[in-house]
Amino acid sequence: MRTILVFVLAVQFVSANDLYNLDDRFLSNYYFFQDSIENEIINQNQTDDTLIVYPAKPMLYSLIFPGLGQWYNKSPLWKIGLFSGIEVVSILSGMQWVKKADDIRVKYELFADDNWDLETWVYNTLSTPIGNYADVHIKGTHKLKLKLSGALAEQFGTFVPSDSLDDNAHWVYSGEVTVLRDRDFYENIGKYDQFVGGWTDCYDQNNAQKWFEVYKDVGDSVETIITTPNKEDYVSKRADSNDYLNMAKFAISAMMFNHVVSAMDAVWSTQNRNRPSKPKEVKTDIGLLYDKYSKYGIGGLSISLYW
Repeated sequence: MRTILVFVLAVQFVSANDLYNLDDRFLSNYYFFQDSIENEIINQNQTDDTLIVYPAKPMLYSLIFPGLGQWYNKSPLWKIGLFSGIEVVSILSGMQWVKKADDIRVKYELFADDNWDLETWVYNTLSTPIGNYADVHIKGTHKLKLKLSGALAEQFGTFVPSDSLDDNAHWVYSGEVTVLRDRDFYENIGKYDQFVGGWTDCYDQNNAQKWFEVYKDVGDSVETIITTPNKEDYVSKRADSNDYLNMAKFAISAMMFNHVVSAMDAVWSTQNRNRPSKPKEVKTDIGLLYDKYSKYGIGGLSISLYW
């Protein structure tokens, strides 16, 4: 037994370079042929503290303008340029498409002002063959807003719906009724057959018919649309304007997505930068276990591996 104890003590002396004092109760503080674990941890913590960058700031920068968070993290130039480039292109493209949509809107509204007339609508709907279609009538699902003036306004109020003309068609000849050309007006006259009679090219100067039918496949049936050349032109212009608006919405969506991705990348880069590099070599530790009930105060041998 004494021989084994002497051998253990000799190994411990070689591996630890010193005996453990009684206050430490034989708890090992040293690697086998390596520096101290405790000293290395302290040194590592001191080194890591100098490298810590908290992710909130670069994330906020990227949310404000994509690419700023990457610049703050000292990311590669291509990544900074990618996020900031997408942002600039999205903003400029969106602004350009909105401007084009608005330019077309102004043109088709002026076109409607010149080619759709309230008096013509009432007359054609009530007095010509175009009014024989089920969807072409004064009193229908959709309405235009009319503004009354003079005696009519005193009797019926300033604003009335267009279906009021179903029983009062003579109002349009009084000069005291105008149609309110708001957003709903410009949508309704191009979208619904109910208002097709208001297009001034339904008939030419010789009362020859110029309106015609268009058949639209809606899946399980075929829809008949009543239209005129001017209405077709008007609907086409509105479609072009809406296409540009949809493109502008896509640019805004791309811009928002770019903000989110840039912020996530900034956080990920910060966390990756703060992550301490760990040594890959395997380290060993040998020590004695203290036992107050043992004759020599030694309860056993401790062998540990660190990686």
